[in-house]
Formats: sequence, structure tokens, C-alpha cells
Amino acid sequence: MSEQAVQLASAPVAPGAGRKFYPSSRAKRPIGIFYDELSRGVNPFSLIESAGIADVTDPIEKIADLFNRFGIVKVRRLYSPERSKLLNQHCIDFSGLKPLDFRDVFAKKRKWATGGAPALNDPRFWPYAGDETVQKIIEALLGPRSFEFGTAVAAHYSARGLHRDYRMLCEDDASPYSAKKPTKRIVRILHYCGLSGGALGYIPFSHDEEKFREQGRRVGLKRDTAWFDRHREVLTQARLTRNFDEADEIERHICWVNADPGDIIISNSAMLHCGEYLTGPRYFFVSTYAETTPETLKIAAGQAKTEMARDYHRYMSARGFKGSDDVLKAAGTKA
Repeated sequence: MSEQAVQLASAPVAPGAGRKFYPSSRAKRPIGIFYDELSRGVNPFSLIESAGIADVTDPIEKIADLFNRFGIVKVRRLYSPERSKLLNQHCIDFSGLKPLDFRDVFAKKRKWATGGAPALNDPRFWPYAGDETVQKIIEALLGPRSFEFGTAVAAHYSARGLHRDYRMLCEDDASPYSAKKPTKRIVRILHYCGLSGGALGYIPFSHDEEKFREQGRRVGLKRDTAWFDRHREVLTQARLTRNFDEADEIERHICWVNADPGDIIISNSAMLHCGEYLTGPRYFFVSTYAETTPETLKIAAGQAKTEMARDYHRYMSARGFKGSDDVLKAAGTKA
């Protein structure tokens, strides 16, 4: 965009209109010899590998190695198209939001759905949280005394701002889950389903401050993770000020993993991540896994209050998640 064009774009419109046009910060950033108004500029993380990609037929050891290196791995084709469609229908039924309801959600006439602890309230989700391949992956990552302790259904919802999950653990410097020097980890799995799949945005290596600094030096990055963690606040301000410069500057560093229906994305919960721009109906199922520790047992035991929740942990124990026995014991119930 020429200087004259910028001046014209930033000038007030006809008298009485009561508003201004704002120049796009993106229009200042060249892509080759062109100016692309949708470009946010160069992502320095694009110069290095930052995520693992595996197939469901790959050895579990390969998947675990990729996760240990990057903290995020996509596993292709875990579910058949038929099983993926069935999970999608479960998400529709559980959330109460049909695909066409997206129009009302977009128009703010209805509320999106997220959370709901589906595994503790609906046995139809148990085979997905306790999938045989998932169990083998989790055991390779967390050991034999691991368990699932947090599921959710997202319907017509995308968390646009960068954030971490379980902040009370990963932001506690005294916790073994602290992102500053982690010795333990919580693993989240996004199960994509339906027709459209989905995408997860992330700041590479942000689950481990030491790794982040090391990789940041490789690509010439001079920002710390706290700067990226301001993303939600910056987006809120951008909506008010109409100035997207800072939001664009943060977002050009976001990398994306794209998943087809039936794929899963496995990530470290301490990694800064966000959802994609939502332009249509979208459903996915989330399951979370941890090893038996005082911190995680306290959370899980507090959730195992109903008979269905306890039956869920018995089911998961039978599937190989032996940490569920520890949860039942902590909740005062026999396995």
C-alpha cells in the first residue's frame, strides 16, 4: 500500500458518518513482490520443525518420541469415518446444538457449548477416552499409573486467545508441572470428528521455558512466553481500538496443526495454544490424562462423586489405565 493510499484509508469518511477507516497493518508486509492484506508477516518458527506427525500404524515408540521432542503430535486415522461420524453425533446430542444452530450461535442468539464432563455423565464417550491405541500412547508418555481426569465437548466453539490449561499447576513454580522447569506433564487429546475436522494453533515449545529459549535463539526470537500469553488481552483491546498491529504481531508466530475427521492431536497442556477462526459448525471431544500424583489425585477424586463417574474409572482401569484404581481409592471407593 502506498503512502498516499494509507493516508486515504485513515482519513475520515464523509461528514456525518461518524467513523474512520483504519489502515491494515498487514498491508505493510510484503510477500515476495506483492502486498497481501491477509498476511501477518513471516513466522520465525516456520524455519524449524515444531510438531510431530504420525500415522496410527506407526510404532507407539515413534509417537512417544515425537511428543517428547515437540510436546505436540498429530496422529492420523485413529478412527474410521464411520466411528468419527458417530462421535460427532454424540457431541451433537450431548451439547444439544445441531449443525444449523451455528447460525444462531454466530448471531449471539444462542450460547456455544464447551465442557460438560461428558465421560462422567455419558457412557457413549468412554470408548473414545479409553481407546486401545490412546491407552498405549498414554502409558508410553505417563507410565502405567496414569488415568483420564478431564473430558469436554466443544460445540460451535473455538478458544481464539492463546492460553494454557491447568494453570494452577503449570504456573506454580513449586509444582513439578511448572512450565519453568517441568518434571511431569499433563497430556490433552483433541478428538476431531464430523465433516470438517479442525485445527489447533500453538506457540512451539512454550510448555517448557528452557526448550523455548533454546529454540527461540535458533530462529532469532527475542520474546518470552509471557509476551505471547497476553494474546487474549490484546485481542480484547483490538476489538475496542480497531488497531490490530499488536495482535497481528503475536499471531504471526502461531503455528497450526490441521486435523481431518478421525485424527487426534496430542499436546502438553502447558503449551500455549488456541483454536482456529470458526466459520462454520464444529464439534470435537477432549480427553485429559495424568499420572498418579498428589496434585492430580486431588482433582480427580473430587470429580468421582457419582456412581457413573466411579463406573467410568472402573471401565478405564479395565482398559489399562491403572491410575483409575488410585482415583477410586482416593475417593473412598473400591476398584
